[in-house]
Amino acid sequence: MRRYLLGLLSAFLMFGTSQAVTAQQSPIKPFGLPFSDPPGPITWLLDQQFGNTVGALNYGRYWYAAGQNLHFGVDFAAPCNTPVVAIGDGEIDQVDNMSFGLEPHNLTIFHRDLRLTSLYGHLNVKSTLLKGQPIRRGEIIGYSGDPDLTCESRPHLHLEIRSSDYSLAYNPINYINADWDGLATIGYHLFGGFIKDLNHPNRWQTATDQPDIDFNEAPLNEYAQAWPPPVRSAPPPYTRPTFSAAPITGEPTMHTLSRPGCCSWAWWAPDSQSIRYWDGPDGQPAQIFAQSINGGDPQVFDTSYQIRSADDRYKLVMTSGRVSIFMPDGAEVPLSTGGAFPQFSPSIQRLLWHRYPADDIPGSTPPATEVWISGLDGSNRQLLKVQQGGSVYWLDEDRVLLSEPIGRANKFRLSLFTISTQTLETMLPEAGYMRALAVAPGGKYVLIYAPFQQDPTNSGMYLLQTVANTAAVRLPLFGSYRWRDSNSFFYLPYLPDQRTYVMLYDITTGQSTAVTDANKQPIRVTNDDWSVSPDGMSILYWDGSDYTLRTLTWK
Repeated sequence: MRRYLLGLLSAFLMFGTSQAVTAQQSPIKPFGLPFSDPPGPITWLLDQQFGNTVGALNYGRYWYAAGQNLHFGVDFAAPCNTPVVAIGDGEIDQVDNMSFGLEPHNLTIFHRDLRLTSLYGHLNVKSTLLKGQPIRRGEIIGYSGDPDLTCESRPHLHLEIRSSDYSLAYNPINYINADWDGLATIGYHLFGGFIKDLNHPNRWQTATDQPDIDFNEAPLNEYAQAWPPPVRSAPPPYTRPTFSAAPITGEPTMHTLSRPGCCSWAWWAPDSQSIRYWDGPDGQPAQIFAQSINGGDPQVFDTSYQIRSADDRYKLVMTSGRVSIFMPDGAEVPLSTGGAFPQFSPSIQRLLWHRYPADDIPGSTPPATEVWISGLDGSNRQLLKVQQGGSVYWLDEDRVLLSEPIGRANKFRLSLFTISTQTLETMLPEAGYMRALAVAPGGKYVLIYAPFQQDPTNSGMYLLQTVANTAAVRLPLFGSYRWRDSNSFFYLPYLPDQRTYVMLYDITTGQSTAVTDANKQPIRVTNDDWSVSPDGMSILYWDGSDYTLRTLTWK
């Protein structure tokens, strides 16, 4: 059964010109992907990679304790009953060995020539294949299912590659030939990306450098401090005020800003002329460095675990689970937020935070969470709403957007809370499989991504106006997106095995325009790690060819 999105209004707008340029081929690897259909919003998506993932930090002690608390496979989101194929030649070894978990059904294949086994978990029905039966690469060996047995909660395939005795798990990405950087740009959801240990800030940050996992050893991700912050302490996203960026003309200038291997999860400084990132020697506490986009050596900027206001005048610091705000005059004011980082309102007048009393474990009933606002110094605290899990976003100085799950069916309700009138309105009563909600500067619009709809033609990206009972307008594009200003966004069109380029979409005209040339300036974004400068004139990304930080800047 597929999920669905209500209130859909299809919009037939013009596509931008395609730049078909073949990407550099991956090194020869022995295995293929576990699906015969190509990835996409109606077929399957990459959901979680192997190893030191964001999902493993937040949920590893519940799900992955047997595997050193790291994710010991690769997850692919797919509707129930999607055909699953063998990744290589071999013979069936085990069927429904529940010592692996991976309910409701699982299967393993022994690849004798490689002395490896592949394990396929969360299959929907028990396989009729028999132990010792030969199997060829690409043959159907089962159908994807849902560990929660609903086909609406978390339908996905969990794929592992293990040693022949099953004691070690190896990174499937190093064995399966695929465009993993491209898959990451269209697939990440709750679990995507790799967590940063702030005592080893550049370790285990790429899809290919993850450790082998020994099922007889201790956890590897019990970090004193991690970045991004764990879900229960993470701030809501920041929403910029309404603004229009200057027009883009000509080709951008590309600069390489960091050494190879440095640094994931970088972010922009308010002036749009420099970036910041965590870095430092292995085994020592990381520091925040500032780096000009025009070159020069990086400089230490700060050392505290912090969130800053968009004008750099205020600083939220977490110490031993408690949050304080540092005022422009340096005064420290403790805040009572239940261990959660707040987020500044667009014009830096208020704080918003989302308090979780317990972990919100996907597939389980979410805890009752609290949505709060206050003044910058913590005064005038107000509880806006108690809701089951979900997420919250500033729209503007007077409005907050609330996303709340509906039961365990991977459906969400969007609501609008207006502070001045103390009113709560329904914006969208139900959105199935909603991902990657992004608020435009000024809060008038949001983008969402809704794959796997009941009607496959409704699967894709949507634009919504933030008004009561809004209509979701389907956009004629598919890829990773970031807002540029209040009326336009950049996106990376998903083109399998082709070089990446940047498109600009204007929501007032419905027009897409290519703003980079894949022939002249091929780019390769890894981990979907990219962002737009506050002035809308530059893009920062982590490059997948050498893992350096690079910028594209238009004049």
